[in-house]
Amino acid sequence: MTLLSVRITDDLRLAGALLAAGAWPAQEQTAKAYKPHRVAETARHYFAPHRSHAAVQAAGALAAAAGAQALYAHAAAGAWPAGLAEHLADFQAAAQPAALWADTGAAWEQAEQDVCAVLERADLPGFLATVFGPLPQRLVVYPNLLYPGRQPLAVDAAADLLVCQPPPPAWGASPPWRYSERPDEVLAALATTAAEALFERRLPPEHAALRPQALVFALAAAVLFLRHAEDPAAGDQFMVMEKKARGLPQLPVVVARLEAALERHPASVGDVVAEVLG
Repeated sequence: MTLLSVRITDDLRLAGALLAAGAWPAQEQTAKAYKPHRVAETARHYFAPHRSHAAVQAAGALAAAAGAQALYAHAAAGAWPAGLAEHLADFQAAAQPAALWADTGAAWEQAEQDVCAVLERADLPGFLATVFGPLPQRLVVYPNLLYPGRQPLAVDAAADLLVCQPPPPAWGASPPWRYSERPDEVLAALATTAAEALFERRLPPEHAALRPQALVFALAAAVLFLRHAEDPAAGDQFMVMEKKARGLPQLPVVVARLEAALERHPASVGDVVAEVLG
C-alpha cells in the first residue's frame, strides 16, 4: 500500500469554489491581509456572479459555523450535507467550475509536481509512524490553490488522512511561493498538520486531558522531522519562529522531551505523550 500520495480531485476543488464564491475571501483578508494564489483570485472573480446561489450560501453558513474543515470533510467523503447537496448540481450547471479547472490546469499540474518533489526529500509517513505507531490511514496531500489560502486542513476520507495544504505565503502584496521554492516550510506545515490530526485521533482515552496540547506536541514533532529531513539548522529555525509567532515559550522544552521519549518509547503514542506532556 502506498502510504503517501498527492491528489487533486474535483470534489475538493468544488469546496474551494464554494468558498471563493461567497464571503470567505473577504473574511480571510479581514483576519490577516495576504496575496492569494492567482488561481484563488481568478476563482473569486469567476464565481462572483453566483454569490447568492443557495449552494454558496449553504457552504458559507457551514464554514462560518464549523470552519472550512467541515466543508472539506464533506467534500473528501463525497457526502455533502442536507441543505447543500440538493443545490450542488444546479450550482455546477450555472457556474461551470470544470471550465475554470481546464483554464487553470497548468497551475494545478505544476503544484502537484512541486509537492511531489518536496515530499521526495524525506519520509514523512515513516517519521509519523515513529511517533504514533503504524499509521491507520494513508497520507494524501491536496495542493489547495483556492481557499482557505493560509490555513492547512486535515480531514478523514475513508482509508486516507487528507491534508489540504495551501502554497507558502509570501510577504505583503507578493503572490505565494511555489511549493518547491520553500520546501522547508512545506514539509514543516505538512508534518505539523498531520501530527496534530494523528495526535487527536490516536491519543489514548486515559490521556484525554492532554488533548488541548495537541498543537504544541505537533509542532515539536515537526521540528524533529525537519531536523531529520533537511538539517538541524532548519528544524531549529522553525522552532524559534513558531515559538515567537504562536507565543509558545515551552516549545523547546517539549521538543527536547519528545526527542528523548522517542528514544525510550518508539512508536508508542501513549507512553510518549504521557512522558512529554504529562
